[in-house]
Amino acid sequence: MPSSTAKFAILDTSVYIENFRTARFTSQILRSPFIIRCSSVVVHELLRGASPGIERRFVIDLINRCQVLTPTEGQWVHAAELLNAIRRREHYETKKLRDLAFDVLIALTARSIGATVITCNKTDFQAIRRHLSFPLLCWS
Repeated sequence: MPSSTAKFAILDTSVYIENFRTARFTSQILRSPFIIRCSSVVVHELLRGASPGIERRFVIDLINRCQVLTPTEGQWVHAAELLNAIRRREHYETKKLRDLAFDVLIALTARSIGATVITCNKTDFQAIRRHLSFPLLCWS
């Protein structure tokens, strides 16, 4: 349930990867007015691509330090319906829809708690917003 006082955000995988590589967003994250929550979808994407050692330890630390939110069964169904609508409207091919599937789940999870999605992936999340209303902040 969304809080009336706290402002939550979910960082997309692209933000974690870019910050891990370049530290470009470190000060923005530290000065952020948001309480950061993590999506289990983001954790999955990060662990899937993590190298053994420091990258994997970073993800494990993230899991231990951040409240991790998991999409519900209803959100999975809603994601499928949204992807179908996006396919029809945007004329995306199957591969592009597969690429968008996790982003739709991240957006739905964020929306369920009134959180802002913070991403470097402006194009895909703006396409999703044409079908789903949710707060979005794009960092570049």
